[in-house]
Amino acid sequence: MNFTAPQRSEVQSTQQDERRAHILDAARTCFSRAGFHRTSMQEICAEAKMSPGGLYRYFVSKDAIIEAIAEEEQRAGRRILEVMLEPGTLHDRLLRCGLAYIDQMRDRRAVQMMLEVYVESMRNTAVGAFFAKCEEENRKLMYSVFAESKATGEIAADADVDTIMMTLVAFADGVILRMGLNPDYDVERAETILSRVVTAVLENEASVGPFPLESRG
Repeated sequence: MNFTAPQRSEVQSTQQDERRAHILDAARTCFSRAGFHRTSMQEICAEAKMSPGGLYRYFVSKDAIIEAIAEEEQRAGRRILEVMLEPGTLHDRLLRCGLAYIDQMRDRRAVQMMLEVYVESMRNTAVGAFFAKCEEENRKLMYSVFAESKATGEIAADADVDTIMMTLVAFADGVILRMGLNPDYDVERAETILSRVVTAVLENEASVGPFPLESRG
């Protein structure tokens, strides 16, 4: 059996990717402590145990690091959102998507990074422009899913998709924030309640009301 040794360029590329990931991980730790704008490049170098010269070979500025983190956060979020494209009822896909999002955000640093990226995205920066572009792409994906559900009669033809989407996303983000304050939040035990919330939001506005007595826990 013949084995082909990795090419030198492939080994170097892997090492560079690992070093880049190491820098971003160190930056996340620093940013979670002090935020984007109160963290210095010197602090990131110290956390990564690298010289400034070594770090600048991978990122030319702190803004470049922030942009790289924002891109990673958005890619991870997109992978979770694509759960909605999997088989199953709209309710089940939304619930799986929400639970996957919550599970990914268990790390306290992830919650703090979410807040930092959100705040940065509201400023007139490259991160803000990138975030707006990703939000638009994500919105289109969700609209296509809801449009299909309308066509199949799974939700009402006149369902207010904008309000449904805003409510579900806001609810998920709210849970994430509470997890940051209360790390002991048990997602598994809360799954039944989360399922009921999704059910209530998907109901036609005319029929939304208190849960039936038989469904109350």
